[in-house]
Amino acid sequence: MTDPLELPAGEYDLALFPADAADASGEPLLSAMDVAVPAGANATVVAHLKEDGSPTLTPFVNDTSAVPAGEGRVTVRHVAAAPAVDVRAGGEVIIDGLTNPNEESLTVPAGTVSADVVLAGTDTVAIGPADLSVAEGAHTIVYAWDSGAAGYDLAVQTVSGTHSAPSGVPGGSAGLADEGSSLPMVAALPVVGLAVAGAGAVRLARTRG
Repeated sequence: MTDPLELPAGEYDLALFPADAADASGEPLLSAMDVAVPAGANATVVAHLKEDGSPTLTPFVNDTSAVPAGEGRVTVRHVAAAPAVDVRAGGEVIIDGLTNPNEESLTVPAGTVSADVVLAGTDTVAIGPADLSVAEGAHTIVYAWDSGAAGYDLAVQTVSGTHSAPSGVPGGSAGLADEGSSLPMVAALPVVGLAVAGAGAVRLARTRG
């Protein structure tokens, strides 16, 4: 994951290239046209695999609304080439039947949570267990990503400042049309505008008109 990029509100054409593309030119791995960046939004665009293993780009709007004192917000996003999963904390299911490319959020006491991801309705562990640090007043976003062939993994993004007044638009997700070849990785674009992962180079072009 990379640092956020602040952008003027508007629509952008987004293209993802291999990291060794000298000037972010040539045929992109993935692209999405007319991606809307609303004024004041805080969002993440993720390059990932669909459940069937094909690559895609999915935008998520990060919830920056306030949480109570002593608590933090945790969001789990399913962006792995995998069927529905359950998320457990301390052995108890806290999110059930989460499918790619959807998300669910919880507000929990700040501290360390031991969690794992299992195939929905089973005890078959796909990821974890792993200790997740939840900071007070922060939004901790966990991505379940990659594939069974490559090995499932977790990526964590933190959006701070949710103890204060909202500075973005509460979330949700939507798919975007994709182009290009296999992409067994995650590229996250945390957007106070947009940003991208070190696995690739991103080109942004402002849509005119």
